[in-house]
Amino acid sequence: MTTKSASPEDLQLWLAGYVLGDLSAEEAEALQAILQEQPQLQQELAALQHTLETIHNLEERQPSPALRAAVLQAYAEQVRQPLPTTKGEPLQGSRFHPLAALAAGLIGALGLGNLYLWHRLQLAQVQEQPGTVLTYELQPIAETLTGSVTVQVDPSRLQGSLLARDLPPLPEGRVYALWVVVEPGAPFTTDEAGAILTQAFRVDAAGNLEQEIRLPPVFQSPQWVKTMAITEEEESRPQAHQGSPLWMAG
Repeated sequence: MTTKSASPEDLQLWLAGYVLGDLSAEEAEALQAILQEQPQLQQELAALQHTLETIHNLEERQPSPALRAAVLQAYAEQVRQPLPTTKGEPLQGSRFHPLAALAAGLIGALGLGNLYLWHRLQLAQVQEQPGTVLTYELQPIAETLTGSVTVQVDPSRLQGSLLARDLPPLPEGRVYALWVVVEPGAPFTTDEAGAILTQAFRVDAAGNLEQEIRLPPVFQSPQWVKTMAITEEEESRPQAHQGSPLWMAG
């Protein structure tokens, strides 16, 4: 797909699919080429990403019958549309998820303020199977380090647990920072190292900690999760990400 062959509807579908993590490598490459030709689309992409990153924190409530009907109608209208390639032909065997089309339809028909029901439908499709828990075992990078950290992740609820054992206690003003490192090109906001700060924490005098944690939305698309790592950071600004990995999941 090129700038000349792409319709506004096509672009909405591709942007929505990119944000949801449902584009194939071929589709993502084609979209990157379009973004270079039309840099103004970066603002729309950033707005979509911001909306999807924050909407999971909304209080859950049942949508009105009118909104539900509008969502289902938008879905029915949008999922039938084939996704063009760079040559303008539909992609065969595309990984593009029908719910990306639904997202694009809702953005146009309902506006960003009424994405609640779409979000609930999207979660029902892209979450791991109910009860599935992902486990990350973080081991020390250097032989001189001791201890280990286990992180258990429930993608369906974006909640998890952090279990640290025998980590060296830190002095005042210093904390450990837990990061999720995403794959290159992942449609999520990261720092320059391609990481998302998940939790800052301290251990007790014995080097132990057991804590429930909230998780970033990337875990709802676990194919974009590359690894998890722990660094040592300043307590006042752990998001600066100045430390190097001390423990990392294999």
